[in-house]
Amino acid sequence: MNRRVRHRTTWVALGGTITAIALAAVIAVRSITTSPGPTLARGPVTEIGGGGGTPPQQALNDVWGLSSRRSTCTMCHNVGQHTTSIEAAVWNQRQVVFNRFGAAYRNVLFGKVGPRYDSIFDVPLRQKKAATLWPALLANDSDGDGYSNEVELRFGSMPGRRDSHPSRPAAQLEHWRAIIVRELRRRQIGRLELDRRVRRVGLDTDGDRVPDVLERFVGSDPQSRNSTPLVAARRLAVYRQLLLDAGVPIR
Repeated sequence: MNRRVRHRTTWVALGGTITAIALAAVIAVRSITTSPGPTLARGPVTEIGGGGGTPPQQALNDVWGLSSRRSTCTMCHNVGQHTTSIEAAVWNQRQVVFNRFGAAYRNVLFGKVGPRYDSIFDVPLRQKKAATLWPALLANDSDGDGYSNEVELRFGSMPGRRDSHPSRPAAQLEHWRAIIVRELRRRQIGRLELDRRVRRVGLDTDGDRVPDVLERFVGSDPQSRNSTPLVAARRLAVYRQLLLDAGVPIR
């Protein structure tokens, strides 16, 4: 009788142990399969750049991810006071006025890339885009402010206006530019812009569509709408993430 009781007690205890293990396994599996993935950072969805009011502006914005809300014809043209749209003001001038970057871009477009065309509106978009990537154009500092045209286009200031340039030191941004270019040689910018880590990156205190962390990244003021990079937030977020992935400290 005692042996029977002991055997029954052993089987009951063993059965309870097996049941507990099975329940623990179910709970563990359920927690793995139902727990939410990494959450996006707080703040608005980052703006994607590209497009523009005119064909040359579209080419420039598409290549460099500029914001169509902030990048206008003044990237290449000087425009006086006007009461019409910025596009109309440019083309209504009796002689269209180029700033130094705009003149350099025009010379590359018609002198190197599309010499058989007479009007920029006739040049295919792919050739206008090629002109915006012309190595000599990018390496030059058209407005003489100490920042190369490429650094200004990449980090969101006007390469044709001396009073428009990043607030971070040129040497630092040139170092970052070189790393970004190296990383982009083996990746597609379109895919990088779909990365969850760049879709939301934080709050936008001043409501200028560029989150604070990205304004601090390029050196603009996250508290002022008057200090906003021309590059769309999504492209800046990609650049910042490439640098972080490469182990570059960003302060």
